[in-house]
Amino acid sequence: MIDRDLRPFGRTVARWVGGGGLLGLVVAGVLLPITGPQRATDTSFALGVLLFGFGVATWGGTVGFGDSMSTVQSHLGGESEWSREGARQAFAVLTWVGAGWTGAAVGASILLVGL
Repeated sequence: MIDRDLRPFGRTVARWVGGGGLLGLVVAGVLLPITGPQRATDTSFALGVLLFGFGVATWGGTVGFGDSMSTVQSHLGGESEWSREGARQAFAVLTWVGAGWTGAAVGASILLVGL
């Protein structure tokens, strides 16, 4: 069973978006001396959007097929701790981290490359 996070929702989302933003800046910073500013920020943006898209798609799948997965798991006598709520939380985290990463890559691109 997963304990519910009792902190305000906005603080939790801000933490994950901020972590994703920091990750996006780190990736762009590591790539900067290797590939140059435009390719570094483009690559960081692409990775952030990939993570964001994966998070949204899998979150939607979990919402749509979560009950079916729970039923199949209970029918087969699975021993895992998978739950619909836990999967939704995990993929929501991926979505918010991807959003922060993408936003940071866009900001870094504007600063380093320009409009």
